[in-house]
Amino acid sequence: MFIQRKNFMRNLERLRVSEGRDLINGLRLDRNEKVDIWPKGMLAKIFEDKADCFLSVYPESSGVYERLAKFHNVNEDQIILCSGIDGGLKTLYEIMTEPGDLIGVAAPTYAMYQIYAKIFQLQLEEILYTKDLQFGFEQFDDFLEKRPTMFFLPNPNQPIESCFDLAQLEDFAQKTLDKNCLFIIDEAYHMFGSESGIDLLSKYENVVIARTFSKGFGVPSIRLGYLISNASNIKMLTTTRMAHESNSLSNAVAEYLLDNYEMVEDYNLNVVKARNETKGILASLGINSHGENGNYLLLDLGSESRSKQYVKFMTDQKIYIKGPWKGDYAQYVTITIGPIQLMERFIIATREFLSKEAS
Repeated sequence: MFIQRKNFMRNLERLRVSEGRDLINGLRLDRNEKVDIWPKGMLAKIFEDKADCFLSVYPESSGVYERLAKFHNVNEDQIILCSGIDGGLKTLYEIMTEPGDLIGVAAPTYAMYQIYAKIFQLQLEEILYTKDLQFGFEQFDDFLEKRPTMFFLPNPNQPIESCFDLAQLEDFAQKTLDKNCLFIIDEAYHMFGSESGIDLLSKYENVVIARTFSKGFGVPSIRLGYLISNASNIKMLTTTRMAHESNSLSNAVAEYLLDNYEMVEDYNLNVVKARNETKGILASLGINSHGENGNYLLLDLGSESRSKQYVKFMTDQKIYIKGPWKGDYAQYVTITIGPIQLMERFIIATREFLSKEAS
């Protein structure tokens, strides 16, 4: 065994995300992606005006920084690009922690929070949701008394949605600042109805905002995210960045979407409309669903066995949904929301499942 260092990592399992979906004929409701497709010819339009040397030179990211600064009304030195939000998380873990430090995150949530905690040998406390799907405020207050290094709050969270307004986010910022704890607001799902904590950056030196092009912008394929904070924090976070924090192809797509943001906004408005309509239809069918600020819904099937049957039934029809969730949440599955004309296939299949169940 040649590699002898960090042997603790040998027991860390890393599995590739399943890529076995039928992307041509299937309905993708399992990974919070853009359910619809972008217009044909869009890629050609994005790249048609690029210089002949575009693929022959190293990436130039200044255009993305300039546009993001304008989009968020911050300075360019308050932003760092990264490989999706998870690239930003890795940077935060790498720079802001030492082995043995305590960090926290609302849970269940994005799996990379746990994985990075193991890689960097940290103590991770998950602030669990209550049985009625509410954020665990009492546990959070107890957690702060342990003098943690960082606290991550997805806003809104997924799969169990908690969503806080600016006043509530400010309360989190103040409480964490009082304990000298970095407060990271993960705003991956911001563009579907939640408030942003960006206005807190000028008031609280411990606040970092994490954003991505994967969800609201609808281009997870380009693997581009970014962190926003005060210039001093970002200067520190840039010290371990790669020589080029993004690539020319991703930058070109990001620039195009920022320049044509109405395309993004129109789609997201359709998602919000479809989310509300889908919730009503599911309720009429006897299925309770939870979610008001993201591009997803958490469906309560009543039991783990029924959830498994539902997922299998959908998968057999190439309708991909996520679940069942584990442990106390095994009765739940998650669906991504797309425009209502695409959700109709899911609704028809759900009616068929209920009909067969009743027969």
